[in-house]
Amino acid sequence: MGPGNEVRRLRAKTRTIGESFAQEQPLLRPLPHEVFETGRWFTPRVNRFGQVTVRCNSYSVPVRFIGRQLRVLLHANDLAVYDGRSVVAHHERLSGRGESRLVLDHFLEATLRKPGAFLERPPFEQAKAAGKFMPVHEAWWTATRAAHGEAAGTRALI
Repeated sequence: MGPGNEVRRLRAKTRTIGESFAQEQPLLRPLPHEVFETGRWFTPRVNRFGQVTVRCNSYSVPVRFIGRQLRVLLHANDLAVYDGRSVVAHHERLSGRGESRLVLDHFLEATLRKPGAFLERPPFEQAKAAGKFMPVHEAWWTATRAAHGEAAGTRALI
């Protein structure tokens, strides 16, 4: 209890906070020693865009999981996406509704099979806005595609 709280009274109560606490303290049990999970589990299916929807927000996962049902552990500040026991994606939790958090690396494996599939798409836009896909990367990728072709240049980027 903080200093000074023992003598404080709540509204029209006859006893102080300290007196109420002294009466209830013997009834309190000790905290458990075991670690317990504070997050909430969800089991969404990965949509055709490589995203899971949790609490009205979308989060990206690697595209190889499209169509599969994965487990998501949602905490107050972040969430983790599991395939079995391994974490396949980890995101900072979005605070609004209808928002999306996309990670470029989750979509790059799709460009191995279909080069140019995600150019000028939200994953690239978010990566550029976050400073993770900089103009130097774009210039290198353009030069590599010009020298080796679309498919080989994209594979070199990945």
